Amino acid sequence: MKKLFLATVLFCSVLNLAQNHNKISPPEDHTFDKGSSVSVQKLSGMQIKNLAVLGKVWGFLKYYHPKASSGTLNWDYELFKVMPGILSVKNDSERNAALLTWANSLGKTTKKADTPDSLEVRYRPDFKWISKKSLDKDLSKLLINISQAERSRENYYVKIYSEDMPIPYFQNEAAYKQLKYPDAGFRLLSLFRYWNMVEYFYPYKNTLEQSWDTTLEELIPEFVNAGNEVEYKLAAAFMVAKIKDSHAETSVWYEPVLYKKMGTMRPAADLVFVGNKPVVTKSLEEQKGNKNELLQGDEILSVNKKPAEAILKERLPYASASNYPAQLLKIAVSFLRTNDSLMDVSVKRMGVIKDLKIKALPFEKSLIEENKDEPAFKMLNNNIAYIHPGRLDVKNLDEIMKQAVKSKAIIIDMRTYPKETMFTMKIGEYLFEKPKDFCRMTKGSVLMPGQFSYLSNQYMNNIKIGKDNIAYYKGKLIVLCNETTQSFAEMTLMAFRAGPATTIIGSQTSGADGNVTDTIVLPGNVKTIFTGIGMYNLDGTETQRIGIVPDIEVKPTVKGILEKKDEVLERAIRFADGV
Repeated sequence: MKKLFLATVLFCSVLNLAQNHNKISPPEDHTFDKGSSVSVQKLSGMQIKNLAVLGKVWGFLKYYHPKASSGTLNWDYELFKVMPGILSVKNDSERNAALLTWANSLGKTTKKADTPDSLEVRYRPDFKWISKKSLDKDLSKLLINISQAERSRENYYVKIYSEDMPIPYFQNEAAYKQLKYPDAGFRLLSLFRYWNMVEYFYPYKNTLEQSWDTTLEELIPEFVNAGNEVEYKLAAAFMVAKIKDSHAETSVWYEPVLYKKMGTMRPAADLVFVGNKPVVTKSLEEQKGNKNELLQGDEILSVNKKPAEAILKERLPYASASNYPAQLLKIAVSFLRTNDSLMDVSVKRMGVIKDLKIKALPFEKSLIEENKDEPAFKMLNNNIAYIHPGRLDVKNLDEIMKQAVKSKAIIIDMRTYPKETMFTMKIGEYLFEKPKDFCRMTKGSVLMPGQFSYLSNQYMNNIKIGKDNIAYYKGKLIVLCNETTQSFAEMTLMAFRAGPATTIIGSQTSGADGNVTDTIVLPGNVKTIFTGIGMYNLDGTETQRIGIVPDIEVKPTVKGILEKKDEVLERAIRFADGV
């Protein structure tokens, strides 16, 4: 829990730091500095459809038209110039004529020369929407021509960060910090900005179950009808959660209005979901000997008279995560938040329902420290080595492995994040006979936004695990995982899985693999990130959202929690013993 809180603080710090990279002044256009002048009284179905088309055309031009992408126009304000007209049109023909005039005003483009792709392409841009009958042939033809235009690698709004770190960096995006509750035009700008970033630079858009186009239309009323700052920021959180990415944190939860709405206090207890049931796994009061508060193994039935099922249903749409177990992990942290020093909690304890009045502490003081005395390495019974990378200093690994390689099995507990990322490749030198490939990666493109290509073999030659070692470890390698295994930790599992005798035990991982983008900023100074590099199995199959599927599935049970057992580790020990 403490680690999760610190990660949150680090996330916010990174967001604040990242904005200092932006040194380029925006174009001199102050037309809408005090407001967009866009007003929407009551959205009609036609207006929703027309706004969706406008948002798509605006984003397409932003990334595809050389004039719009050059930075010589304030592209946010260009949206506000055309939006009132789009809101007032009476049919598709009027809308298309307005969009055609707007796109033509940017000037003609030069068609780029046809050159073969130097990299294998996994996904190409999806322009099917341009050819739909609802866009007339003149507008469609113009947009197709723009898609084929000669473009510079220097886009004012986005670049690929570096050759070594090929993530999208969304630069020169105004935060409009002064707009705590932006007007309707700026709220729609927030939606359109983010939607198009995902459309053209999110490597996992194709894994979404719902069409991203459909999501755009569904989100328009959420943003237009947001009646105050809280509703606007909830709409932003709801939007971010739509991309199903455990990396996609958002700053709104740490801003005063939503932080207080969620609750500034919490009992000093940690939860885990067993199925859909929130169960206490740690209790500070229990550790102090207080049996009248929450105890390990208590199933939470209601909080302040609200059923646990209702709380879960209320929180799920805002829990930004790649899969359901990862959503539950995020909800567990805030499930017991309140603004009161005392709260009523109904629990099931040893089969008996009890109504408790429990103490709540300021959030930071409610966090339960991990046991700092737990070692990073220990020998278990029956000659089994146990390694916890979250506690391990890599400088000690050589000494540890002198003993570990003599064991019949090594258990690596990846229900954590390595303290040092060097751990993975360093320990791989002991586990593999020779260097092994274990994944494929993709990057986006500024020249062809929406296209994702596999990184070159030359690049991937630097991402192998192991080295030539005839004395490599030949015992059983057992790796533990669950929904807390995320990002680089999941990549580590992929690497270990390439070994000759690796068995993964536990449950589905977070399903968010690949480096994250630098900060994405939206009107009202809303900040977020998402996964910026695509990560795939060697055969090209997905890992995002699916995560790493264990060879032997083991999940905590209420009985095991009550008995203070680590059921995943116990199963691993039995497997090491051949049971």
